[in-house]
Amino acid sequence: MLKSISFLLAFMFLGGTGPIESDCESCATQDHQYFCAFNTFAMNSRLCMDLTEVPSMVWKTFLKEMKTDHGIGSVEYNSNIPNFQLWEEIFPGMTSSTISRMFMEEETFNLMPIVGVSYEQVLAFCKWREKLLQKELDAMDPDMRANFPKKFIFRLPTNKEWARMRFMTQDKKMLKKMDKMVEKNMKFFKAQKNDVINNSYRAGSIYQTKTDHLGLYNIFDNVAEMTADRGIAMGVSWNEANEESKYDKEFTYQGAQAWLGFRCIFEIVE
Repeated sequence: MLKSISFLLAFMFLGGTGPIESDCESCATQDHQYFCAFNTFAMNSRLCMDLTEVPSMVWKTFLKEMKTDHGIGSVEYNSNIPNFQLWEEIFPGMTSSTISRMFMEEETFNLMPIVGVSYEQVLAFCKWREKLLQKELDAMDPDMRANFPKKFIFRLPTNKEWARMRFMTQDKKMLKKMDKMVEKNMKFFKAQKNDVINNSYRAGSIYQTKTDHLGLYNIFDNVAEMTADRGIAMGVSWNEANEESKYDKEFTYQGAQAWLGFRCIFEIVE
C-alpha cells in the first residue's frame, strides 16, 4: 500500500519543469509562469505530455478510490474495471481471473501500461486525475499555490498534438532529473526481477524504450495510444508495426484492445 501511495504522488504531483525554447509552433511566446504536472514534459506554453503511458498502478488506484467512495457494487467502480479477458492475449496461459487477482492484489503489473480499457473509461480516468491533483493544490501554502495554474484539465491528445510531439525539446537538467526518477521507480518495484513482464514479447514496462531527445518513453514501442479522436490511435503496438516510426501514422480501433493504452495531456486553461 505504501508503494502505491508513493508512486501515485510521484505520478500526480507537480514538479519544477516549465516550457522551454524549442522549434515547435507557438513556442516563441512561451509562458514560464506555470509548472507542468509532474511526470510530464512541456510541448508548448500550455500543453504538457505524460512521460510514459499511464501505468496499471495508477489505474488500480483510480479503481480503489471508486470502490471506497461509491462501493463495490457501484456503477462508478464496476464500469471502470479493465477487460481482463483481453489481457489473456498478452499473457497466454494465464486466465482472466488470475490476471485480475494479480492486478488487484500484487505488484506484478504495476509498471505495465494499462490496456483493455475503453475510450469512455479513459475519459472518466482523466476527470478523476484532475480532481486528485486539485486536492494536492488546495492543500498547498497560498504563496506556493500561486505558482501553479488556476484551472487545468487532463485529457487525451488530439492526433495532431501526438504527431507534433517530435518537435519537443527539453532542458538537459530536467532530462537527468527524470532519468533519476525512472531509475528509482525501476528499483523500487524491482522491475529487473519481474519475470512476467520481462518475458512477455507483447506489452512491456512503461520504461521499456526511451526516445532520448524527447525524454519520452515507448513512443514507437509497446502499445499504441488513444487520441482524443475516438477510434484513432497513434504510435505503434505489438499488434501492428510502424516500421518507419512515423509520428502521424494512425491506427483505427473499436472498443478496448489488448494492444491499446494511452498517455495524457496536461492542459493549462488559466
